[in-house]
Amino acid sequence: MNLRQLEHVVALAEEGSFARAAVRVHLSQPALSRSIQAIEEHLDMVLFDRSTREVRITPAGQTVVQRARKVLFEARCLLRDVDLLKSHDLGSVNFGSGPYPAAMLLPAALDELAQSHPNLRINAAVDNWKNLLELLHAEQLDFLIVDIRGVPSSSKLEVIALPRHRAAWFVREGHPLTQHDPIEVQQLSGYPVVSVPLPEAMRESLRKWLRFPPKQEMEFHLTCNDVNVLREYARKTDALLLLTEQTDWERERSAGLVALSVPSRSHLWLQFAIVHLAGRTLSPAAEQAIMAIKRVAAVKPA
Repeated sequence: MNLRQLEHVVALAEEGSFARAAVRVHLSQPALSRSIQAIEEHLDMVLFDRSTREVRITPAGQTVVQRARKVLFEARCLLRDVDLLKSHDLGSVNFGSGPYPAAMLLPAALDELAQSHPNLRINAAVDNWKNLLELLHAEQLDFLIVDIRGVPSSSKLEVIALPRHRAAWFVREGHPLTQHDPIEVQQLSGYPVVSVPLPEAMRESLRKWLRFPPKQEMEFHLTCNDVNVLREYARKTDALLLLTEQTDWERERSAGLVALSVPSRSHLWLQFAIVHLAGRTLSPAAEQAIMAIKRVAAVKPA
């Protein structure tokens, strides 16, 4: 028994005539008759009474037709949903982002998705890279956007590196360091640093860039997953906030923060990556979200 046969049963029940039903389903009358006989034999029951001029449905046939209508309806809905999913006009995506990429990439990426796919349902979890990796392995997230240095080497993970961006330091307007141009790297070490939780490799890169002595630990005055909290703290104190040149500087300026000019022989870089489980097919919605994030990450700072 297949969907086509169910269509034949419903058509005959509704038309009450083999001739009309055959026209409706684009079959000859003998072919339609054979199809009905085949399903009756399969079910081992008579669905239609053919003793009269008009075909009459039996009580058993009524039950089958009711069920068949529901099955055919659900099948049509399924096909419609698949078509919508393919066109990215229906569906949902669940992904995770570290605090930095959430602040630097997501606003523009989500704006693009809202305009191009307004019916796409998005659930974006912002957390540190360790917690997000656990959720990814538990198949609760489709993909992650995190600092590439926090991604462990594993055959279970597919890693797509995004373009790297040079780090930039932001401070409040009127900060003592704004009186110096240019600023020597050593001058930064005299001020507290606020940051999101960083992978150990990133902490070590930052420690070396700030030219800390070999045995001096890189300690943050404030660590928080919410970049907005860090912004507000930096706005009210002499703390240094690490962002990137990808950052919307107009937004930071409106928040009372300005970028420092810190020439250096070696640049400090931030690089994010999109991570998903290897061998697990991404949904069309996830693919569309990843494409938007890639486009935003590829934009060069003004």
